[in-house]
Amino acid sequence: MTDRKTTPTPAVTGTHALFTLWARKHGIEFPKLIPAYLPPAGLGIISTDEIAGPDPIRHGRTNDTSLGEVIAFTPNALLLTRENIERFSPGCGLRSFLRQKVDDGGLSSHAVFATAIAREIRRIAEGHENMWREWIDVWPKAKEFRGSMPLMWSAEEGDLLPPSTKRLLDEQRGKFKRDFKAVVQKGFEFTKQEFMWAWIIVNTRTLFYKPAHSAYNDLPREHCMALCPFIDYFNHSDDGCKVQLTPTGFTVTPTKPSHPANTQLFVTYGSHSNDFLLVEYGFNLPLEKNKWDEVSITPTLLPLLSEEHKRVLSREGFLGNYAFDKEAFCFRTQAAVRLMLIEHPEMDSNWRKVEVWKNFLAGNDDGERERYAVEEKLLGLLDSLEADGERALLEADKLQRQSIRDVIKMRWEQILGMTNDVRANMVGETGKWRGRSHVM
Repeated sequence: MTDRKTTPTPAVTGTHALFTLWARKHGIEFPKLIPAYLPPAGLGIISTDEIAGPDPIRHGRTNDTSLGEVIAFTPNALLLTRENIERFSPGCGLRSFLRQKVDDGGLSSHAVFATAIAREIRRIAEGHENMWREWIDVWPKAKEFRGSMPLMWSAEEGDLLPPSTKRLLDEQRGKFKRDFKAVVQKGFEFTKQEFMWAWIIVNTRTLFYKPAHSAYNDLPREHCMALCPFIDYFNHSDDGCKVQLTPTGFTVTPTKPSHPANTQLFVTYGSHSNDFLLVEYGFNLPLEKNKWDEVSITPTLLPLLSEEHKRVLSREGFLGNYAFDKEAFCFRTQAAVRLMLIEHPEMDSNWRKVEVWKNFLAGNDDGERERYAVEEKLLGLLDSLEADGERALLEADKLQRQSIRDVIKMRWEQILGMTNDVRANMVGETGKWRGRSHVM
């Protein structure tokens, strides 16, 4: 699902041909599109004819923009949603678990969808029919996820990921573990591998789905999801087409003025870092293709903060969410590091120093007096991260699976490149450290 230049080969045979016939028969519309093989990214969507995008229209002194043509439409009846889960998997009895809150014995939407999918895979193997069979047949197989989805890696392989990636992976593993345990406790007998594949299918292919229905009014965002035939073929790009839920179904409309024939079209999954894209979707964009990429240093910085520092930061709304991008450290990181210069910020004798720090937060102090001391600590964070990266790259070279080795190395090399850029912006063109020790 990456944004890479490749030569497309239309997927006009086998399961993909059968799926497109099924899709059109059931009301899915894509008059100028076709699925295509786009190695090494996998499958995606290309145009068969030129597609017109939005055009500015002048009305007197105001400018409007036409929406452009709808290039794909999937009707509500074909979506996999909370409402039709038992139509997708007859006799599964899962609707009752959706009516209960998770804390009261219910299941998450993610767990319910994965359970229904895993159950239908078994039923199909036993000879049962499924209305969505042609769609199910084009989903990626487990072996296709093995090299790209860190959730399927061993603990040793996952430990070689950068801390910013590993933190997200640990959170995801926790979610999967809770869902799998809850499903097993409900009496569904799947192997861990069966359920994990279905869980990943849901994780990588759902759209945000919140129709104008009372049942969704108070539903938490993480439970508002739907699987959408055909539109789930689209890969991700920062400036992809617009996906919109209408009263009749999901539509896709272009955001660029025009798309020539035989061009890959994308949608936007959201404003996400490469760490997030790797853990959640199993791919990584080149740095120049992801304007939202950043590196979380929360796992590195938080352990360096004393409990006093954490309490003060929490009271001011600056605890956690520390990161740097291709240019610099974020303001939250600078705020935390500046506070670290005050050894005991809750002591009465340090109240003036804390006030200076608060003035910096409010924009009433430029912080120039502490600049070099702050930069010295920030460079120390980069040093630590670079040392971790060098060790991880050496260990990654020992891995047997090249696909996993390549994923780990690609992300680390991106992060190390970003640390070099941030360092260069801090120390200047000479590369010489200009700092001096300073304690507030």
